[in-house]
Amino acid sequence: MRNSNGKISQVPVKRYISNCFLEGTGEKIWLVTLWLLLALTISQWLTQCLMLLVGILVFTVSIPPAKRKWRLFVLAGTFIVAGTLGLVFEVGSLSPNAIIQVSVFGVWWNITEASLAHAGVTALKAMNGLCAIRMAMLSLSFEEAMTVAKRLRLPGVMIEQILLSYRYLFGIRKSANEVMLAQRQRMGYGTFRNGMRSFAGMLAAVFIKSLRLSLQNYQAMQVRGYHGHTYCPEKWVKSSLFNVLCITMLASGFVALSFIRL
Repeated sequence: MRNSNGKISQVPVKRYISNCFLEGTGEKIWLVTLWLLLALTISQWLTQCLMLLVGILVFTVSIPPAKRKWRLFVLAGTFIVAGTLGLVFEVGSLSPNAIIQVSVFGVWWNITEASLAHAGVTALKAMNGLCAIRMAMLSLSFEEAMTVAKRLRLPGVMIEQILLSYRYLFGIRKSANEVMLAQRQRMGYGTFRNGMRSFAGMLAAVFIKSLRLSLQNYQAMQVRGYHGHTYCPEKWVKSSLFNVLCITMLASGFVALSFIRL
């Protein structure tokens, strides 16, 4: 892009979360791995809450507004809360320590402090695990992810399926957007009944188009000499020892905090 003086100026590029404070591939993997391990192993609610707050703060500060996908957290949080509702109840006999007791068909459903704490910690663990997955999605590029898969000695067939599926998803998404756009222009989602009917029609149309697209892609790959291997460039950025130590110190702080009994 040329400015008023005729010189070429660089256009600022919006970067993902890791590119703001982490550059190395090893740093990203180390952060995601430690975060996931802490989310699964620590059972103290205070530490889990702090981890969740730190994760949300990192997303808010480091991700540009156009890249913030809070809808995923809202949907996943709703699903997690609904899934942990069953852990709130202790089913069986009458409990003397119950806060709320309900008898249904002769079976006592008890809500105790222990069951509430267990359900809350489980929900926090699930949300922190979601943060770890989201960090991996936003920090690792596709080339880095494939390089990590190859260095982990994953089977070549599995890596090839991941590559082909990744390319195939864009075609499915494009077909679904085109069908839904045509349906909206014809008031296909005006009412709930029409919306359900249009959604079912969209699934059928996308299935047929995706099948046709897969056959066309396979024929195009065969014409270009496809023999069961798709080329994917490898990328591995050297990590900084300082950043690795900072991530380790942060994880050690969370572990030390988990030993505090409130």
